[in-house]
Amino acid sequence: MPKSLHLYLIPTRSGRSVLFSRSDDLAAIEVESTDRVRQFIDWLSHRPNRVLAWVGRGIRSLHDYYSKLEDKIDPVERVLKAMASTNRYTVYTHDRETFRLVLSRQRWKHVFWFSMDFVITGVVIIFTPILAPIPGPNLFLYYPFLRLLSHYRAIRGALSGLNSSEIEFKHLPELSSLEENLPGLARFLQRTE
Repeated sequence: MPKSLHLYLIPTRSGRSVLFSRSDDLAAIEVESTDRVRQFIDWLSHRPNRVLAWVGRGIRSLHDYYSKLEDKIDPVERVLKAMASTNRYTVYTHDRETFRLVLSRQRWKHVFWFSMDFVITGVVIIFTPILAPIPGPNLFLYYPFLRLLSHYRAIRGALSGLNSSEIEFKHLPELSSLEENLPGLARFLQRTE
């Protein structure tokens, strides 16, 4: 049975609402995740063959670095990606309909960026024979491709929230008490504004 993810629908100063979840809750969901990329990295890093295990650990550190970078780009995206790993939610909000509206808006945002990254990745693949001889990692291909995968998981997360029948709504406490009890909320709100 998948674990319930605690989500906080926080109103911002600009009048819109953003989804927040504690980093501990996100990490717990990510550990239990059926994300095939993460499972493959874990499988590879635990191989008895030292070379394969070394490659797996290297890929894991790159993946962790990318996750930190991604968290700086769009912190809500990490919440959506965690939502893709479960279909049970406890949502703290003042308005149930706002939750669906925020998820719908996030879904369309990530569909748009998925489409853009899909086109960019296609163009880069066409130019791979020219870009491949450039020394170093092929960031022209890796970054759009990783963003493509990330937007796909965010879309799946938004759809999971929209289609879930296992949502428990609870009243959202005042923002000042939330900032005291939810570590990282103040920093999260600064990055989303």
